This record gives sequence, C-alpha cells and structure tokens, in this order.
Amino acid sequence: MKNNNSTFLKLNALVAVLLTASAVQAAPVYDQDGKSLEFNVEGMAGIFSTDENYNGVDDGGNHWQEGYLKGDLVGRKATGSGSVYGGLGVIALGTGGDGDAGGYTSGDESELKIENAFVGWQSSNGVFDLSVGRQQFMLGDGFIIAGDAISLGDMGIPGVDVDRGGAYYLAGQKSFDKTAILKVDPEGPLRGDLFWLQSDNPYHQDTELGGVNLEWVDEAKGTLGLSYLSVLDVDQGAGFGIWDQRKGMDVVSLRGQGSMGVENLFLSFEYVNESGGDTAVNNDANAWYVEGGWTFTGLPWSPTLNYRHAKFSGDDASTTDNEAFDPLFFGFTRGFGTWFQGEVASNYAGPANSGNRVDRVELMLQPREDLTVGLQYWDFGKEADAADTAGNEVDLYALWSINDNFIFSPMVGYYTPDGSSVIANQANDNSNLYLQAVLMYFY
Repeated sequence: MKNNNSTFLKLNALVAVLLTASAVQAAPVYDQDGKSLEFNVEGMAGIFSTDENYNGVDDGGNHWQEGYLKGDLVGRKATGSGSVYGGLGVIALGTGGDGDAGGYTSGDESELKIENAFVGWQSSNGVFDLSVGRQQFMLGDGFIIAGDAISLGDMGIPGVDVDRGGAYYLAGQKSFDKTAILKVDPEGPLRGDLFWLQSDNPYHQDTELGGVNLEWVDEAKGTLGLSYLSVLDVDQGAGFGIWDQRKGMDVVSLRGQGSMGVENLFLSFEYVNESGGDTAVNNDANAWYVEGGWTFTGLPWSPTLNYRHAKFSGDDASTTDNEAFDPLFFGFTRGFGTWFQGEVASNYAGPANSGNRVDRVELMLQPREDLTVGLQYWDFGKEADAADTAGNEVDLYALWSINDNFIFSPMVGYYTPDGSSVIANQANDNSNLYLQAVLMYFY
C-alpha cells in the first residue's frame, strides 16, 4: 500500500480552499445600459478508494483525493446588429494521496491555469452566433465530442509527458485550446454548427479537427442529428503516440434522441463511422448504441428503468486496416455512465469505448424532490482482436441537492474482472470494491 502524506495535506488544503470559496455566492457584477458582467463559480471535491489497482502489480488498492475550482467572468454588450460577448476563466486543480487506481495520476499534482478565454458575436434575431477562442464544445450528447476533458497527471514514464494537472476523475478541464464555432439557429426545426477545434491536451496529441453539424429539432418528439468531421492534424509520436492514425480520418455521425411524443418514454441512438486517414494504415471502424427508458410516474418514487446496448469495433489482426474505434473526445454528459461506462471499468480498468461491447441496465428512483438514487448493472465483452477486458460491474449512487448550489454524491461500485487483459492489469482476479464521495458546487 502506497502512502503520500505531503500530497495528502496539499490536497486537503486545496479542498478546504474550494469549499471556502464555494460558500461565497457570486452575483452579477454589472448590469445596465445594455452591458452586463457576471462571475460564475464551479467546484468539485472528492475522496476515492479501491481494493485493487491496475498497474500490473498485486499491491492492494489506492486511496486518493481530487479537487478543482473554476471561476469565470462573462460579459455581454448590446450593439446595433446584436451583441458581443466574451469570457475569461481560470481553474485550480490537483490530486493527492496515492493517485488514482488506473495509475494516470501520482497524487502529486496541482496546477493553476487559464480554462476559458473567448469572444463572440450574436445577431439581434439570434439566428447567428460566432465565437472564437478557448471554450467548450459538445456534439449531440457527447458520444464522440463532449469537450477536451481527459486530465492525466505525472505518470512517471520516462520520455512521456502527459501531465495536465490531474483531477483525472472529476475532469474539470473541458475547454479546447483554440476554437472557431458558428451556430446557425433560424426559425423552424432546422439548426446547425460549423466548428474548428484545436486541442492542447498531450494525451490527445494536440488533435485538430473541423466539421459540420445539422440537427432537426421537434420539441415534442425529439432531435435527429447528422455530423461530419475530419481530423486535420495530430502531433505524431507525442504523448503515448496512440492516436497517430487519427490524422486525416473522416468521421460521420447519425443520431437521435427524444420521446417520439410519448410521455415518460426516452429513446436514444447513435451510429458513428470512421474511415480513411493520412497514415500508412487506413481507418475502418464504427461504433453504435441504442437506448430506451421508461418512467413509471404512477408508482412511488417515480422509478425509471433504462437499458442500453453499445458496441465499439475492435481491430481485426487479419487485415491491413485499423478497425479499432477511436473514441475521440467523449466525456461525462447526461449522468453516470454516459459516456464513461462503468465507474471502475471505464475510468481505471478498461475498456474505454474501443474494442468492446457494453450492456447496461439502470434503475433510478426519486424518494424526494431533492434526492435521486440509481443502481446500474454493467456487462462488458470484447470485440474482434481487441484486448480482453471483459467483466461486469454494479454501481449504486445517490445525488442529493443540498440547496440551489451544492450537490453531494456518494457511490459504491463492485467490479469483477473476467478478461485476460484486465486480470493481468489487476494482477489477480479478485472483485474490486470502489468507494467515492463527491461534493459539487455550481453558481
């Protein structure tokens, strides 16, 4: 069992600062004569514990802490043709203790940096919105683009620098380094986006991409979306060098989400195809999911039952192409398990949306207006010749809205490895008990 008292104390201090700052509620700084300025705060602090880790050595689990605090100034000024706006924000983040169970952080990370820095213009009728700079961008519900959120730390690998400041699980950093985004939203059901995104994340090898997104929106039935994007550049050999084959890759996404006009029904799907590329090995990969849920509003606690089946292609060793699906910039969007599928599996043990199939059943209950409780069962299997990270997991979580600003979320996970690759990474075939408690603040 590892110990790191100095970083534990540093992280405790970071968490204390986060909580103290969060207790001071922000308010609009200025709002008159067509000009406004406001200050927004977001923070999270968490403690985590596992019985096992995934460094290939059977030396017990990890106990660690993470925290981040973000502050943003956002301003807007009315003009004759619409309004101009901008934002500037910073983030402080870090990891303490043993570092996370996947070995992506050491427990000795802390950093302060710019998170948002953007300017934009919106037309007076709201049809056009053009912005540039460092900001977030999400496509659909984040199946392939949910922001630039992966935040590794000091992994201690000679010659490999992927340190982004840690707080790996909480993933507070979401902004792309450089963007140009045009949103077009005329009257009627059709809307769209043109986007160019440049990452400065060493894990993603500074990936640059551009694309177009079209959506048909029916407020009663749901949304259909069609997107095309192309990876324009990748820093070859940087970081782990695992995304070299991205360069020149073309990606098409077809998706839909809504109720089809049926009260209490939830339906969602997406299909993504990846092809081509500028490297010696062409991409020929795909991923898809289908999901359905129903809320039983007539029963006590309004239970919601949801099922999802997802499949991410794995490489076929008998061909010269690369069939391993590239998950790009997926992230946490509409709840636990979307799109980090399985708290232990997706974050630490594997798989992570490539070379695997995933089945999930979820039951959510709402005992009180301010309390949601969820139970998820996960089953993971391998695809083609991908690493065998088969297994299953059960996650029990709660979300308690303490007040308008604070949310507390405890979780218990129980992960059982089955595939040869994940058993080797865990260095045994024991089940892994996972505990976490996260306090969130939003203003």
